[in-house]
Parts: sequence; structure tokens; C-alpha cells
Amino acid sequence: MYEDMIEVLNPRPRFNLTWYNDADVYSEGEIEDVIVDIIAHNEPEDYVQAIADHYCWSVFYHLTHIRKNILNWYPFSKESSVLEIGCGLGAITGLLCDKCKDVTAVELSKRRATGTLLRCREKENLEIIVGNLNDIQFEKKFDYITLIGVLEYQGSYTDTENPYLDFLKKIKGLLKPEGKVLIAIENQYGLKYWCGAMEDHTGLPFEGLNQYTISNKKVRTFSKNALDNLVKDSGFKNTFFYYPMPDYKLPTVIYSSKKLPANKNMMDMRYYYIPDGSTLIAQEKNIYKDIIDNKVFEFFANSFLVECSDSNQLGEVSFASLSSHRFKEYQTGTKFNDKDEVIKYVLQSNAGIHHLEQILRNEQELQERGLNVWRSEFREEGLVMGYCDARTVEEVLIDEYHNKNVDKIYEIFDSVYKDILQSSVSVPWEDNILYTFDLGLEPDEQKYGVILKTAYADMIPRNAFWIDGQICWFDQEYILENAPAKWVIYRAVRLLYNSFPEITQVVPMNDLFRRYELEEVLGESHLVENLFYGAVIDQQHLSEYKGFAKDTQKFCLDNISKLITRR
Repeated sequence: MYEDMIEVLNPRPRFNLTWYNDADVYSEGEIEDVIVDIIAHNEPEDYVQAIADHYCWSVFYHLTHIRKNILNWYPFSKESSVLEIGCGLGAITGLLCDKCKDVTAVELSKRRATGTLLRCREKENLEIIVGNLNDIQFEKKFDYITLIGVLEYQGSYTDTENPYLDFLKKIKGLLKPEGKVLIAIENQYGLKYWCGAMEDHTGLPFEGLNQYTISNKKVRTFSKNALDNLVKDSGFKNTFFYYPMPDYKLPTVIYSSKKLPANKNMMDMRYYYIPDGSTLIAQEKNIYKDIIDNKVFEFFANSFLVECSDSNQLGEVSFASLSSHRFKEYQTGTKFNDKDEVIKYVLQSNAGIHHLEQILRNEQELQERGLNVWRSEFREEGLVMGYCDARTVEEVLIDEYHNKNVDKIYEIFDSVYKDILQSSVSVPWEDNILYTFDLGLEPDEQKYGVILKTAYADMIPRNAFWIDGQICWFDQEYILENAPAKWVIYRAVRLLYNSFPEITQVVPMNDLFRRYELEEVLGESHLVENLFYGAVIDQQHLSEYKGFAKDTQKFCLDNISKLITRR
């Protein structure tokens, strides 16, 4: 169907059919033709509108750029050679091509491999081989081998008595002596499965918890300990475990055995369940506090990403946070490395540098205004700053809420607002962004207070350290010109209360609104917030992601009621 288009691509990605047996064993059916057609008729990785036009789980899953988050933070060597096993429709292949010297991608299905070829049509350092890995003879060994959602299927594709072990032994034989295998796979005992989510491979609830005895399909995942043992039994000396959240398919945060989540990290996590919530009996988000407090997160993590190697140089990155729902020019990641450094970098190779430069300017300008700033510097890998082990202002505030220290809470917020007012020169009230955008508001010289020439949207408690009783700002990404200072403090208060709604029992949010004279401008502050989010957040992509989220509480209550009724 796409032979003419493929022919034009030469000498770009090489398409190797030597090992193809004319049978596409693994397939999702006709929807794959739709996805390949989308790839063929759109610019590479520019699929947001096409996803909306063909909205369903398969189209979104295969084409969303969130898929890249599983590895876009990983410190690949630029001179490395990568073998990607099971490239599917190329969700990660292009990323590997951008980060490494050469990539060999293997895919069972010719149709899927064609999608990868078209998706990566501009990559000259790629060879795609169609066929079963167990049949292919390679002429070289590799620095990295990726198994993203592949190991669990070897009961069907490796025909031996111990398919998972034997498959990993073969993989190790394709690796250079100090090379690394990266395995992404669901956890057999992931929390979402205890909550009733359907097993990703069999479509049945509680399948893994029942040791895969229900469906009798030749597919399975493993617990952390079982996976670790399997890898080491196959000959690897060392492993390092990462924990992608909410899972490895659509991760937004990557934790590790060096950097496990705290309770506050789970407040803004977005969860999704596919294909539906009809079997849910508990809300995953509400259970993490106990899991974290009892130090069993690693057992219940939904997914693993495992570094496997004979080298002991593992875990170079201990944490990564990925901001994927923004427009391309604002998509950034933040990661911690083993040198006690925090690195902010761009997620899209052809966009985002100007945004990093703006962050550096913001830091400099705030410092020139007399504010304390935790400074960063530009390096090849991005913006780099030293790791700070001080608590954030948010953490200090939450402690004071728990201690019911109302006076201290007001004192800290007063300090935040003082810095906001000091952060920029003011402009005449007529220049207020609410007026320049012609939103139909009546001019009022007094209502909005100080109008900042540069309003720093990230002057919130989460983006400041508390050092020796002083605020020290960091990660000041975004600005709005000619915006009310009241909007910035409104945002600081609202985001804290959204993440920790229980604190309203100590100091109601409206009390803070009254303190900073925000009551009369709440509606307008919301308008400014919409202007800000409209400029930064890719609302269409975000709505596509949210479209698969379920009202888990309603599903849980309904399903529990059914269970009680059947007694």
C-alpha cells in the first residue's frame, strides 16, 4: 500500500525483510491501518489533531508523545548503538535515533514496521528489521538493548521450556561486555491491579494476583523480586529498578530505588484505566499514603523499568519529571543525577531551548530585584543547578498546618506576597492585561492593585526553598506581562489548597483571599489563569489524555454495591 512512498525514502531508514516470513502474527487489527495512514499523511510526531479526528485508545496510545517519557530522560551515550526489540509503530524509535549513533529496530509485524519506517522517515541512522528476534542473525553487538513491553510475551514467541529465561540469555549474547538492557514491564502486583483494573495483556481483573491461571494465555508479568531473579539467572550481574508513574506506558514521573515518592508527590498524579473501570473496587490514589508510610511502594509500583548489566555503573539518573501536556516549545523534563545535580532539559529535540534561556533570564532578573534565587547554569545537557536538600516552602507550610500554627502560616504567606510585589517594577493600571485583552471589564484604577510589568507565575510555595527562615526561589519558568500581583498570590494560595484540600480545616482558603483583598477579583484572577494556561498548556492534547480517565469513586461504589447485593 505504501511501497511507492517507501521507495522514495532511500537511502534513509533501511527496511530489511530478509527474516520476514510473510505472516503478521501480532496485530490489533484494522485500526493499525488507520494509524499507519495517519503517520503517512502527517509530519513526524505532529499527531495531536489526527488523534482528535480518530479518537480511540489505540490511536492515542500509539501516537501520543507521552510514550517517549519512558526513555527521554535516560542518559544514552551519543556514540552508542541500540537494538530496539518490538518497536511497534515507532513510538520510541525516533527518540532513540535522536539520542544515539545508530539504531536497529526489530518488529514482528510488517504493517507495524511500515508505520515505524514512515514515522522515522527523516532518520538516516536507523535500520528496521521485520521478523522474530529468535530467527535473526546479527552482525554486531550493541551498547543498549530495549525491551519495552516485550518480555511478557515470550511465552508465545520463544518456543522453549523456559521462554522468559532463554529469551533474556539470547538478549545478553547480543550485548557488548559493558552494555545495558532496559526492560519496561508491568508489575504483576501493581496497585492498580489490586484495585481491580483489568490486566493489561489478558483484559481480566485480578489475573496476575491469581498467578495467571484464569485466561491460560502465554503472557505474564512478574513481581519485583521475581523479575530481579529472572534477570540475574539469565547471566546479568547487576540491576537497577526505576518506577514509572502512573505506569510505563504513559509515564509523567520516573522514581527509582534511590529516589522513592513522598506522599506529596501523589497529589497531582493523573491516573487512567483501560479499557474501563467496570471492575474497580478501590481508588488507587487514596492508598498511596499508607503504601509510602509503610515503605512498600516498590512492591506495589504499577510498572518497572529495569537497567540490567554486568557493569556496576547503573542508576546515573535517580528521578525524572516530564511536562508533556504543554506546547512543544514549553515541554521540559527535570532529572536528578548521581552528581547531586538537577538538570532541566527539553523534551523535543527541535524546540524548547528558548524556554530554558528564558528561565535563566528570570533567575537573573529576580536576583537583580533583591530576591534570593537558587541559580542554575547552562550546559550542553540543559540548565543545571546543585541539588538542595532544604525543605520547600510548601513542605514548611504543610507542617505548620498540621501543627495548627495559624500565625506562622500567615507570616510565611506574607513573605511570599512581599517577594511577589518586589519581583518586578509596576506599570500604569491601564496596562493591566485584563484590559489589553479587551475582556469587556469596566476600567477600575483601584480594584486590581499593583500591576507587575513581569509577573512570575511560578512564585508558588512548591517552587521555593526555606533556607534559614528565608525564601529562596527556584524553577521560575513562566511570566505574564502586565498582570496583577494579586493574580500571582491567588495562584500560590489556590494551587496549595488544590493539592492539600484538608488544610482548609486550619485556615480556610477564603481567609487568605480576604487577607490579600482577592475576594473582589477572584473571577478576574481566574480569567488571567486561563490566559496563562491557554498560552502554555496544549489543551487539546490534555483533553485527549483525560478522555480515558474514569470517575473511579463512582465505579468503586457501584461495583462494591453489586458485590454486596450478590451475597
